[in-house]
Amino acid sequence: MSRSSAPFQRKRRQKTPSNTQTQSPSALEYPRAGVSVRLICLLYDALLLIALLAVLNVILVGIFTSGTSAHAQEIELLSAEVRYGLQFPASVLIIFGFYGYCWTRSGQTLGMQTWRLELIRRDGQRPRWRDALRRFLSACVLPVTCGAIAWVLQDGNGKAFGFSVLLGFMVNYVWGWLPLTGLSHGRCLHDVMSDTEVVRVPVRPKTRKPYRFLGLFGDK
Repeated sequence: MSRSSAPFQRKRRQKTPSNTQTQSPSALEYPRAGVSVRLICLLYDALLLIALLAVLNVILVGIFTSGTSAHAQEIELLSAEVRYGLQFPASVLIIFGFYGYCWTRSGQTLGMQTWRLELIRRDGQRPRWRDALRRFLSACVLPVTCGAIAWVLQDGNGKAFGFSVLLGFMVNYVWGWLPLTGLSHGRCLHDVMSDTEVVRVPVRPKTRKPYRFLGLFGDK
């Protein structure tokens, strides 16, 4: 019996490109988070940041307190060189490290997890460290500018400086309420400048992770 001359057809598997990345939900799939809920999340995160900065302050006070003051159990204020040369830069690094780690790891801080918010790029990808740095600097542009202007005009008045920084910070969020068709569309100023988006994600089903003890025993 002769074999059939018809070619043997095989189904070819469609290969997916190796550089394909798993995308987060795009900015159009989920609704954009409102300004009010984002401010509430900011308060949640502020509580944690205050605790971290308090630990930093305790460490610096312990290091730079003189032996005489420590023996007398007296609290010694940090010098201006330590406050502006070490404490302030370290505080900025802690704040950026907190947000950068959360944004790049899961797109969510602790407050954002509570209210089901997630940060993504406009192309749907999860932010990278350079995106986090760009967003962090974008959020600081207006507060730093307002604070510098107040410092110059008010001859170094600390209260005017703090109020101006807070005002510039709030304008970042008030920008999302302004009727600027084609510019903001409900996005905050640092969202526009960093090309990122904060969306409201639905409740995700909980997945039970396999239990292992020191990697020695099987799943349970």
